[in-house]
Amino acid sequence: MQIYYNQLDSKLKDNLKPIYIIAGSEIYQEEICLQKIIKTAKKASFFDHEVIYVEKSFDWDSFNSSNSNLSLFSSKKIIELRFLTKSVGITAEKKILEIIENFSQDNLIIIRLPELKAADFKKKYLGIKNSNVGLIRIYPMTRKDIITELLSSSKSLRYKIDLKCINFIADLYEGNMVAANQALIKLDLMMTDDQQIDLMFLKKVFSKDVDFEASNLVDYAIEGNIEKVNTCINFLKENDYPTQYIIWSFIRHFRTTLCNLELLASGKSKDEILKNVWPFERKNLMSFSLNKLSQNKIEAYIGILVRLDMQSKNILNGNIWDSIHDLSVSISKNKLSVIKYT
Repeated sequence: MQIYYNQLDSKLKDNLKPIYIIAGSEIYQEEICLQKIIKTAKKASFFDHEVIYVEKSFDWDSFNSSNSNLSLFSSKKIIELRFLTKSVGITAEKKILEIIENFSQDNLIIIRLPELKAADFKKKYLGIKNSNVGLIRIYPMTRKDIITELLSSSKSLRYKIDLKCINFIADLYEGNMVAANQALIKLDLMMTDDQQIDLMFLKKVFSKDVDFEASNLVDYAIEGNIEKVNTCINFLKENDYPTQYIIWSFIRHFRTTLCNLELLASGKSKDEILKNVWPFERKNLMSFSLNKLSQNKIEAYIGILVRLDMQSKNILNGNIWDSIHDLSVSISKNKLSVIKYT
C-alpha cells in the first residue's frame, strides 16, 4: 500500500510492515523515512541492520543468503537494499516481487530505489496493493515542503526562530534541503542558551558558507576546479558535515548524467536534453558532465562511492575524508588513477 511521506509517523504507530519500499530523489526525506522505520523496528526487537548495495552486476544470491541467515546476536534483523543504479531493471523487479511474496517475519526489508517514472508505480513489484508493503513515494520538494521541514527541525532543536528566518535559510540554500538542515543544525554550535535567532545573526553566520556544501563539491569536481575542491572539503570536514550526504550527492549527479548519456545515445541532441535541466544554472554543469564523463567511468566512480559509503560506516578501514578528497580530485582530473585511499 502507498504511504505518503507526511503519513509515515501515523502509519508506523498503527503497525510495522515487513517490507518498505522508498522511491525518489530527495536524499533528505529518504533518510528521514529510513530513520523513522529503523527507530520503530528497534522497538520491535529488530536490532541488527545490514546494508546491501545493488549495482549493475549485483549478485542476488548474496541477498538470498542474508535474507535466510539469522544473526548470531538477534533473531530479527533489518536488511536495507540500497540501489545505486539509475533504474531498477527487469531482473531486480522480479527479485523484489519474490521478496514480497516470500518474506520472513524475522527480517524487515527496506528497499531504496532510484527515482521512478510515473508509469512505474503501476507495476506489481512495488506492492502498491499489497498490505504487507509500505510504498513511500518521495516527491520533489517544493519551497513549502522545505519550510515545513525546517520548522519541524527547528522545533526538535528547540530554537527560538521565526518564519522570516526560516524563509531566509530556505532561500539561501535554493531548494537544497540537506544543506539547509545542516545549516540549521550548525546554529546550535554558535548560539548562547535561549538566544533568539534573528536575520542579523543568520546573515553574519551564513554569509561565507553557502559556497561550501556537498552539492558544491560535486560541481567543483565536475568543473575541474581543484582549488575550490580543496577549500570546500576542508570546510566540510571542519564543520563535521555528514559524509553520507556528500557520497549521495555524487551518486545522484552520476545517476542523472547516466540517464542523459543514454538519451544522447538514443539520438536526442544535447540541446534537447539541456532544455529539460532545471534550474537554469545547472545546464552548463550538465553539458560539461556529458562531455567529460562516459558510462564506464561513471560506473567505476559509483563502485568507488559504494566503498566510501562502507568506509563512512567503519565497515572498511581508511580515512573517509582522504577518500573523498581523492575521489574529487580524480573526477576533477578525469583520471581514475588518482584514487589511492579506496
